[in-house]
Amino acid sequence: MNDIARREQILQAADRLLRHYGPQKTTVADVAREAGVGVGTVYLEFPSKEAIVEALSRSRYEVVLEAMQKAAKADGRSFGERLVGAFDARLQAYFTQADNGAHACDLFHCGSPAVKSASERFYHEEITLLVDLLAQGTTAGELDVADPAVTARVILRAYKSFSPPWIFMEERDEVGRLHAAMHAIVLRGVLARP
Repeated sequence: MNDIARREQILQAADRLLRHYGPQKTTVADVAREAGVGVGTVYLEFPSKEAIVEALSRSRYEVVLEAMQKAAKADGRSFGERLVGAFDARLQAYFTQADNGAHACDLFHCGSPAVKSASERFYHEEITLLVDLLAQGTTAGELDVADPAVTARVILRAYKSFSPPWIFMEERDEVGRLHAAMHAIVLRGVLARP
């Protein structure tokens, strides 16, 4: 087995365990046993359990970011629709991943420094995506944003309440209703006025 296949095997085993037991109750020995490899083999690929958790958390956030990017690039849609679409895709990606086990959400939000690191990286990637979208929309004359970097940060702060763990504390229909209301508020602030 090559290094890439072994690393993937370890990540898949860790993923199954973390979804079921969570990061706090999963050990490197558990991961090794689930992967069918020795503990030393796990340490050859990952220096610690936190490194495994961070890799899995980053992969979760990458799914969310890819969904946002796809919606933001939707041809034939206005920039306002792309902005709304990116946040709708974000929310849906969170919900879809949350359905994958009792502790699936832990890889988005928990006290783990590894998860916090992955979350911070995702935040910067979201900012980059939004700055680009806002700047393009302003250049096209559809949006009116004086400083895309500041506006992107403000918008993400507004949408922070539509991130884990808060979105999992209410009924999904209610979260969706509030999310739609947030879109209306945000769009009124960035759409160009005739």
